[in-house]
Amino acid sequence: MISFAIYALTIIAIWSVMAISLNIQFGMTGLVNFGQILPFAIGAYAVGIGIEAGIPWWAGILAGLVAAPLVGLLVILPARRQSQDYWALITLGAGELFRLTMLNVPSIAGGADGVTISRLGDRNLALGLAVGLLVVAYLVGQRISRGPLGRMLRVIREDEVLAATLGRNPMAYRMKVTVVTWAMAAAAGILFGYVVGYIAPTSFLVTDTFLVWTAVILGGPGRNIGVVIGAAILILLSVSTRFMAEWSGLPSDLVANLRLAVFGLVLVLMFLFRPQGLFPETREVRDVDGR
Repeated sequence: MISFAIYALTIIAIWSVMAISLNIQFGMTGLVNFGQILPFAIGAYAVGIGIEAGIPWWAGILAGLVAAPLVGLLVILPARRQSQDYWALITLGAGELFRLTMLNVPSIAGGADGVTISRLGDRNLALGLAVGLLVVAYLVGQRISRGPLGRMLRVIREDEVLAATLGRNPMAYRMKVTVVTWAMAAAAGILFGYVVGYIAPTSFLVTDTFLVWTAVILGGPGRNIGVVIGAAILILLSVSTRFMAEWSGLPSDLVANLRLAVFGLVLVLMFLFRPQGLFPETREVRDVDGR
């Protein structure tokens, strides 16, 4: 039970980082990203491919942290003059394109068989690294949220034309957000690979992106502590599926499908009855003199 608790806390911390990265994009900036699993997968595959190629472990980590933001910038370029609907479709398509490429080109990373990564042998070390990464991601998210950058991101979220009239370039701010959040997600993917010890195309499905979306909507878009709590609730429910199957006597695949149905139901109900989430974003009111 202790081993399971440590593993659960590690996975919760990793996916909380993902929730914060999506929260900065959607909750603060208004970017509808349906492919946030892509930088997560890039980070994990970078270390896996690095191990297969025999390069040092630090080089694989560095490659993942650099490649993910660069891919993010390439993804957003076609959508720079488009509406958020196109942004959502382009990011979704990019994530699936990467996954299907990894699946159908075995020479890159083993195809459907995936690739093995040197697993962290000390579970306490894995938990410490995950919590440390979460703390860093949370502090970065709070720094952005409470600083001038966060205030301008919210202006862009609410009224892009107003931001442009203030002499700001919304696209430049979106590019900054993309670099930070995709690097953050890549770091989570790198640690995920070392914790799990194995990655395959089935590890990065579209449903994983919507799991993160559910965490953000549940916790409260724009509120970092809220999305962390939302991620903790959902991931704890997800990793507990094996115990639910044993206690209920139902087939494990049926319980897994019911879990996805519950996630979808939670997402719909939150959109309908409490779109601001369990922990709504606090609104700051300032006078013209800044007080």
